[in-house]
Amino acid sequence: MTSNSLKQLSGQAPGLPAEKNNEDLATSAPTFFCVGSNHRTADIATREEFFLSAEQIAECLPAASERFSIPELAVLSTCNRCEVFGVIQTSSPPSAERLRDLYAYIHNAANVDHKIDPRNLQDSLYTLLDLDAVRHAFLVASSLNSLVPGETQITGQFKDAITIAKTAGTLGPMLSRLTQEALATAKKVRSNTDIGRHRVSISHAAIDLARRASNDLSQLNFLILGAGEMARVAAEYAASYKPRSLVIANRTRQKAYELTEHLVFGEAHGLENLTQLVARADVVISATRATGYVLTKDIVGKSAKARKSGPLFLIDIALPRDIEPAVSDLDDVYLFDIDDLKSVVDSHMEKRLDAVREATNIVNESVYHFGQWLLHHEVAPTIKSASTYYSQILRKESLKTLSKDVFSSLTTKQRESLGDMLDAMEARFTSDIALTLKKSSPENIRSLAEALDLLFAKDIKHG
Repeated sequence: MTSNSLKQLSGQAPGLPAEKNNEDLATSAPTFFCVGSNHRTADIATREEFFLSAEQIAECLPAASERFSIPELAVLSTCNRCEVFGVIQTSSPPSAERLRDLYAYIHNAANVDHKIDPRNLQDSLYTLLDLDAVRHAFLVASSLNSLVPGETQITGQFKDAITIAKTAGTLGPMLSRLTQEALATAKKVRSNTDIGRHRVSISHAAIDLARRASNDLSQLNFLILGAGEMARVAAEYAASYKPRSLVIANRTRQKAYELTEHLVFGEAHGLENLTQLVARADVVISATRATGYVLTKDIVGKSAKARKSGPLFLIDIALPRDIEPAVSDLDDVYLFDIDDLKSVVDSHMEKRLDAVREATNIVNESVYHFGQWLLHHEVAPTIKSASTYYSQILRKESLKTLSKDVFSSLTTKQRESLGDMLDAMEARFTSDIALTLKKSSPENIRSLAEALDLLFAKDIKHG
């Protein structure tokens, strides 16, 4: 409503804007969801089947969004989880079956070689809705749902998933708000607790596993396969024990060389002479991004025969896995994968329980505030309905009253004053309603909003 519209008594109603269309107010509440699997629900072989690369995610997100009519979607895929987060504007929540279909479609659209049947996913997948999904996202971003709670890599992976969704055009305003709050919570957890005080990650756990096998790492020869983030952390931690030797082998030798320069220690190699490199090692930690096995049973078998003596420890912290599982059949060869690191992680967790409890309390508080924001967002259409309701009443009554001859002599200034008064009345009515709703308890706010919707919508005319 604007006071300038009171200058005329014909055409558009005096003092009021054009009528609002009530159809624009009928928006469904957003339903947040998460469907996925992680190290708690699926073994490493299953997670390997579910794993998606960044390129695959970027390619399949738009198609999945269109196929399932879900404009807001993001996929987080790491060595320990593959999860789909999304938002549906709906009057009824999506079924677990539909979410499993979505999960399967995303993987099947991205993976030509391996197809997933959604009917076989019930035991491996969890489906979470609304604040359960929100809480899960906050826990994941804060590394409280990780195999190694407190590890820092997941926050970066969470950010990458958001970037991919944004580039793919599937990061809408509600999902964007969720992920921003999740990252803000992760920052608060790391700043206000000791959850990340000590170095913890899968890479650290791998070295600790090697330390269990030999009390003196300074007497061992290490081979690190890969030069990415996980390999770098493992190499740094191994180097801190001053081992007898440290070799970094990577598909691109230059990256391996850059890592040894960073460490000021070790040798850099390509992957051409793996049999000889493995034969020289006591501990091999593999963390490449290869899509197939880097170390096969044949390669390791030849290396084992060339070794002088002693066991060979292979620790595979990659997903998809780098080392063929069949190598564990070889004599004096001991293969460990990510799932085998759980016992190492559990021993560290006993020292970190207080920090985890503090971090969990921060997450719970953040989820509560997000829920409050969501409730207020949901009642916004009700407040808008109230504004429309009073706007149309004032428009109708002002039209009848100001059309009378007695008001024909009103000056422009007087008309503007009347318009200001009507604007103030509408604003006061709607602000009182908004304040009442926002002060209501979560248990009452939705029922109040529904009752007010019935009241305000009954007399609103369609434009």
